[in-house]
Amino acid sequence: MLKSVLPVCFCILLLNEASMQDIVQGFVGDFALFPCHPETGQVKVHTAHWRYNDNKNVYDILNGQGTTKEQDAEYKGRTETFPAEYSKGNFSLRLGNLQKSDEGSYCCFIPEFDHNKCMDLQVTEKPREIQEKQDSDGGVESTAERIVSLLIPLFSATVLLCV
Repeated sequence: MLKSVLPVCFCILLLNEASMQDIVQGFVGDFALFPCHPETGQVKVHTAHWRYNDNKNVYDILNGQGTTKEQDAEYKGRTETFPAEYSKGNFSLRLGNLQKSDEGSYCCFIPEFDHNKCMDLQVTEKPREIQEKQDSDGGVESTAERIVSLLIPLFSATVLLCV
């Protein structure tokens, strides 16, 4: 019985890890980075569109130039991209001064490759212990790291019980 449970536990662990890749987390007042790059090398046309919940214009990159001409007002002055990276196919977006109202789905569409990548943004208040004291290297442990660090002992115990 336990031997049949082991592969199921392993698959659940992998599924949880994969699903977390589509979630971007940030704290109120901080910034979030949304990755966007197709699995290709050099890019000839430098055009990408960022949208919030499929209808609000967050940012446009047209022929290698970032434009805020049709940008939704709530994103004015809060977005940043990396023009030096466009030729490498990197159209990632940085959204600053996060607010709880920013939560939702952010999608990057690159017409040249018919590439559409969506991520869900989750914004939370900065925990008091993080506000007062961060790790010595200034980093914050991600949700994936916490889950994996909790599941490894459980997984090890399951393996030992099966043996």
